[in-house]
Amino acid sequence: MRLSKTFAAGAVALTALVTLTGCGGDDPMEDSGLPKVDNMAALQQLINERGAQCDKLEPRGDEASYMEEEAKDPAWGIKERAVCHDAQGDDMVLLLVDDMTKLQETNVKAQAKDEGKDFIIGQNFAVVPVGDGTVRALMQSGLLAMTCDPSKREDIPSGFTVTESQVKGCFTTNYIPS
Repeated sequence: MRLSKTFAAGAVALTALVTLTGCGGDDPMEDSGLPKVDNMAALQQLINERGAQCDKLEPRGDEASYMEEEAKDPAWGIKERAVCHDAQGDDMVLLLVDDMTKLQETNVKAQAKDEGKDFIIGQNFAVVPVGDGTVRALMQSGLLAMTCDPSKREDIPSGFTVTESQVKGCFTTNYIPS
């Protein structure tokens, strides 16, 4: 009898814990199935393993100022920014993201001013490749495109995934425009 009461109390405590924690933590990207990295070296390795190329990783990059100001602004939720070169020598901006919700919220605000950005994302990173081959390699390896531009939703043919993001106005897709 005592064992039944202990078991019942434990079950109630576990149910309360699951309810309070949301069954997976506070990170809405955690259950996305997208990869997660711990640092820039791991992100570079992931890109190289997924069929794209990321050489000459540098914190600043030569001429690549894309997302440099945004990376300094805490509203974007960017932890670290770096630049590497793809197989064609084009710059690719890599962003480690502390808070994907902040990135999306700020991107929605930027989109309202026609200054929104498009990214290829994982759970806690965003990549901005220039070269079409690099975009295709990353997308075909299971990463997703994320945008907060509503007009781009109309250009996605049927059969491709379109998933609402954590922030109203943003979405992810596996569609790669021609």
